[in-house]
Amino acid sequence: MTDKKPSINDLAKKLNVSKTTISFILNGKAKEKRISDSLVEKVQKEALKLGYQPNLFAKSLRTGRTNIIGLMVEDISNPFYASIAKLIEDKVYQNGYKIVYCSTENDKTRAKDFLAMFNTLSVDGCILAPPKGLESEIKEMIEKGKNIVLFDRKFGSKLTDTVMVNNQQGMYSAVKHLIERGYKNIGLVALALVKPEKEDRIIGYKQAITDYGMIPYVYPLPFKTQHQEYVADVKLILSQNKQLDALLFGTNYLAIAGLEAINQLYLKIPTDIAVVCFDDHDLFRIYKPGITVVAQPIEEIAQTVIDTLLQNMQKPASEKKPARTISLSTTLIIRESS
Repeated sequence: MTDKKPSINDLAKKLNVSKTTISFILNGKAKEKRISDSLVEKVQKEALKLGYQPNLFAKSLRTGRTNIIGLMVEDISNPFYASIAKLIEDKVYQNGYKIVYCSTENDKTRAKDFLAMFNTLSVDGCILAPPKGLESEIKEMIEKGKNIVLFDRKFGSKLTDTVMVNNQQGMYSAVKHLIERGYKNIGLVALALVKPEKEDRIIGYKQAITDYGMIPYVYPLPFKTQHQEYVADVKLILSQNKQLDALLFGTNYLAIAGLEAINQLYLKIPTDIAVVCFDDHDLFRIYKPGITVVAQPIEEIAQTVIDTLLQNMQKPASEKKPARTISLSTTLIIRESS
């Protein structure tokens, strides 16, 4: 037989104090209700001794808040999202919130299930990097009063505040760098979630190639869960396009697969082919030769996302401003691979 969890009622009987007073103390309203410090200390010590834990859902019904933030990303194991998630978790905790996060694997059905879970949990706000096709679900949540901030992904219509890096400019700078180093046939292997012509990193690449009078070589790939599939894709691209003297990768996990493919083909970097990646990774610093990257400002992204969400959560609906897109700059870090 399992032990019964102690309740406010148990604390009240044990201490001969009213349940209302116990509730005020445990919910941080002792000073507001002018409850003595000695009684507060007495209640807190007994609560700790008995192992009392508040029922979060019952508390949320009383306060209208759960102090939980929902975070949804493409893949929490991806170093970019993992770094963002860790920073966000630390920052929300400092502000009195807990975080629940999940990975969509870029699957719309899975993402819808997670949005439904966030609604069931009555999270106070959401930070989302959603797959395409969730506009109506997110719009409905916003219309019902849910505070949501998007990052790393945006929709055509401005549903809510969005934090993005300048993907086009970042990729443009990478192409410009390669051209200035003398490379003539520069390919791009990039993730294309819906249509390649609408992906900002592909747009930035094409704009630079056009401006410098070069020939574009774009190899859009769909999202895949198996790393070795990307390795095979890059091997095929390189085998069928021997004119390429430089290769850009749209994400760090594509670049890691690319490095493996290049190694399997016994190609030398940068002698046979130069490599640049959009996204940094610890591996790229220690790999020989070091890999040139377009680095995203991880700390700034996390801080901006949290600041934006918390500010919105603290504003009454009447003070909410039109949705905006906050654009952050990338940094080109040049290493030996180019």
